[in-house]
Amino acid sequence: MIKAKQKTVRIFDINIEKEEDFFPYMDKNLVLLKEYMLVITGDLTQRVTNYLESHNICFIIAEDCNLKIKDKSENHIKSDIMPKSEQKNVHQNTINSQPKDIIKESPKITTLLLERPVRSGEEIIHSGDITIFGRVNSASKVIAEGNVEVYGLIDGLVQCDGKYMILKDIGKGHVIFNGDILEREQFDGNLKKITDTPSGVMIKDIF
Repeated sequence: MIKAKQKTVRIFDINIEKEEDFFPYMDKNLVLLKEYMLVITGDLTQRVTNYLESHNICFIIAEDCNLKIKDKSENHIKSDIMPKSEQKNVHQNTINSQPKDIIKESPKITTLLLERPVRSGEEIIHSGDITIFGRVNSASKVIAEGNVEVYGLIDGLVQCDGKYMILKDIGKGHVIFNGDILEREQFDGNLKKITDTPSGVMIKDIF
């Protein structure tokens, strides 16, 4: 007997324009990207293929399959195959193999307020907004379909699918805002507001 179940796959669409730019980008975001499937377009050389295979990264070549990836201009996050409405209860693999505490809040709650740090190994998935007055420790995950505010250092993964984020500083962690990986060098300890514009992500000091 064959049993088939539909699953939601979270992906990143990687367009390689220059091979020399690929390797520094991957090395910087390797911990994050190893948890996603990569759809590769552009200059897929043998060196690139060897790199992906040596790091056990799941990838496919875009022209070899019939996947249709919609970008944000079509009101979809470009790192997702399925719309957000179909992803509310998606289970994602954690960064390491240690046991995780998982908090799934009821969709009746609009804003999840945490006046404490997010512990290492903790995974928080929420369908609304999340405000954290504390640190996001390493090997933890915060995933929100709404807006996200973090007033402490981010050493884990924070993913926001909302209209804006408010962040102070990114340490060793990773932040994904509407499918874009934010560069930690753009954060200096001052509060910043991140929004999505037709020309791309905008990061501005609040004060």
